[in-house]
Amino acid sequence: MSDFSIFKSRYFITADIVMSSPSHVGKGESLEPAGTDAPVVKDLEGRPYIPGSSLKGMVRSEFESVLRGLDVQGITYNGKRLWACNLFEDRERCIPIESKEEMEEESEKAERYDEELTNRIRGNLCTVCSIFGSTEMASRVHFKDAVLKNSGELIKISEIRDGISIDRDSGTVRTGATFDYEVVPAGARYGLEIVMENVDDWEIGLFFLLLKSWERGEMAIGGKTSRGLGWSRLENLQIQRVNRDKLVDYLLSGYRETVSQQGFIESFKVGIRGGVGVAQS
Repeated sequence: MSDFSIFKSRYFITADIVMSSPSHVGKGESLEPAGTDAPVVKDLEGRPYIPGSSLKGMVRSEFESVLRGLDVQGITYNGKRLWACNLFEDRERCIPIESKEEMEEESEKAERYDEELTNRIRGNLCTVCSIFGSTEMASRVHFKDAVLKNSGELIKISEIRDGISIDRDSGTVRTGATFDYEVVPAGARYGLEIVMENVDDWEIGLFFLLLKSWERGEMAIGGKTSRGLGWSRLENLQIQRVNRDKLVDYLLSGYRETVSQQGFIESFKVGIRGGVGVAQS
């Protein structure tokens, strides 16, 4: 796993997010007197967009779920464990507070404290935290806000829907508990941009394998997904790369090399071929 001290590589992933169903990516309650109870987030030009934090959270959640499934089966990459910790429970974190304090104490004995502590942290991070970041290490994958691209093709860029609250005890509609919320219609197309820094080929391959489910339309974005909102798929997925040997060209002219995702996927598949439950080819 690489750190950020030396430029190794940078990958630029682009795609279109096409909404198969209406979606609601909210910004909280409206402050306008006549506004909807739950508006969608919009940019300064009034166009709906999907915050990069929402996209990253959705993809990270998918990563965690899949890697826990692989870990249960004992599947590894070249003997390296593929797993996801639980950031919300200290005892289940890849680096609990007590362990971090011990690392800091041990690192103080080293000649180069910062380097020693960084190496200790990197060596204990779970697969997800090593890519998406944690409180101990910065993320190596960055999601930009995805702005609506086809507002001119939509009859309207948003609409208001009515909702009701259910009393969990009686199972009936709660008196006076109606509300409304804003949605963006199905067919909305957003521009996805992801930047990955200093990642290994197999990590890119794992990342693209998980994006396959998004390409198939199996991932939902935003709120109220249990009501059928937010289902989406990826189209026009492309990847460009800048390696260290082309760094000057990149700095001078923005040079990027277009590459195929399949080679990265194969790199990952080769490493897990001997894993439990992995089909042999």
